[in-house]
Amino acid sequence: MLRDIRSVALLGLGLIVTATLVAALLWAPTAEAQGEPILSFEGRVTSVSPREMLVAAEREGVVVDVVMVDLARIPQSATRQIAQDDIVVVIGFIRRPGHKVIATSVQPVSRWFPTTPGWAPQVP
Repeated sequence: MLRDIRSVALLGLGLIVTATLVAALLWAPTAEAQGEPILSFEGRVTSVSPREMLVAAEREGVVVDVVMVDLARIPQSATRQIAQDDIVVVIGFIRRPGHKVIATSVQPVSRWFPTTPGWAPQVP
């Protein structure tokens, strides 16, 4: 009789520990939310397809880097409006060990208006 009570108690304890471990694993934050640094850059679109875009990042009119941007998370209705030679601001992250920027936002920038907000300090 004592043996049966012990077996039931151990079984119950095992189920509680297992349920706790499963719950902890399910509610653990994903790798995206944990530590992928968010980056933002502006550049000129050199080529665009529904899934990828090549952006030439410029500084003072000189191309400093060409970045491959993954558009899988961007709605196609937004990517259809982007054309070659457009200037865009890309916000996203790099999932290691890859080299592409996974875009979370791509916004076109007008060439005819300043890209610095009015509230930003003016550089003389």
